Amino acid sequence: MINTKLPNWEVGPRYRLVRRIGKGTYGSVCEAIDLQTNQRVAIKNVKALFDDVIEAKHMLREISIMRTLNHINIIKIVNIFTPSASQEFNNVYIVMEHAEADLKKLSKSPTYLEHNHIKHLMYQAVCGMRYMHSANVLHRDIKPANILINSNCTLKICDFGLSRSYRSLNQNFESQAENNMNEERDMNARGFQKGFKRILTGHVVTRWYRAPEVILLEKEYGKEMDVWSLGCVFAEMLQMIRENNQEFIERCPLFPGKSCFPLSPDLNTANMRAGYPCSESDQLNVIFQIIGTPSAEDLRFISDEKAIRYVQSFPFIPSKDLREYFPACTAEEIDLLQRLLTFSPHRRITLDQALQHPYFAMIRDPNLERLAETPADFIFDRDTDIDMQTLRDLFRREINRYNHI
Repeated sequence: MINTKLPNWEVGPRYRLVRRIGKGTYGSVCEAIDLQTNQRVAIKNVKALFDDVIEAKHMLREISIMRTLNHINIIKIVNIFTPSASQEFNNVYIVMEHAEADLKKLSKSPTYLEHNHIKHLMYQAVCGMRYMHSANVLHRDIKPANILINSNCTLKICDFGLSRSYRSLNQNFESQAENNMNEERDMNARGFQKGFKRILTGHVVTRWYRAPEVILLEKEYGKEMDVWSLGCVFAEMLQMIRENNQEFIERCPLFPGKSCFPLSPDLNTANMRAGYPCSESDQLNVIFQIIGTPSAEDLRFISDEKAIRYVQSFPFIPSKDLREYFPACTAEEIDLLQRLLTFSPHRRITLDQALQHPYFAMIRDPNLERLAETPADFIFDRDTDIDMQTLRDLFRREINRYNHI
């Protein structure tokens, strides 16, 4: 439970703290009033910023990405400042747009949505994600908690802490190896299975929203991973239609796995598949129980023989009719959900195709469908030997963009 007591933050005369609203990896978040504009904002207090070079780089990347992205359906930073007593700005305050709720909190409340509400929310999510991808950014952690919603049915994607920039939509992922070498060393140190050579990290995306290609540690996962996660989010939105789920306390993720091959298997199970522990609650097994086991064609994207043998070790499981889970959904809603939750990333619907789907035909807005003019490409992502002083200088440059030091 979040501590509602107001913290003793040095936010100066411009901001008045209202309440504590969250706590994450990098610090606490409070709702506040910007007394200059009389607008509500969210302030994240990041402490000990430069105690670790990896964590400093992560935070620098997050704020750089958020500064680069400029779309109404993506949360914006409105200010960054430091406590007046801070000379080294080891403690920074990041001021962002405020939203009334996130989808996770909303789904746990006795709130119900109408079909039209969900259509408008999903359309905004597709537009925001499409813009983000056009700026060469993978979010890598799309989930209900990172989908902010206001009472006027506006949506904003937030939390870019796991996001990465990449230089083209058809990038050579081998060139990104050095970007992730420290994370790779961390994986090896934790004793992950040998034989799965990783270029991008496999422990991204909260388990229940993790795409098959990420679960199977594909070297070349791309923007399709975010599309799968968005499909999982769409499923939870559809559960908020009263006729689909009468009791709000029964709402849950579509794929609530409790373990995940091969990075976090259930070591207490006696069941083995292709030499790996596999319980009934393994994430892939939970996925297969709904969408069915993949065909030979579906497996063509998998590059690692161990992963192929593991998937092929599952007995045939037919796909379920999604109307069993969402009896009140329209044919268009079911069709879009199926296309988003397609096992193979090569056959999964693209965001361009999603916009063309009949589901959105009557609500499209060219202003929301614009693409990014500037790709995200940061010097610190090209320099693996970047030192702490350089990070400090780059961070000071980011703060200076907001004209407050």
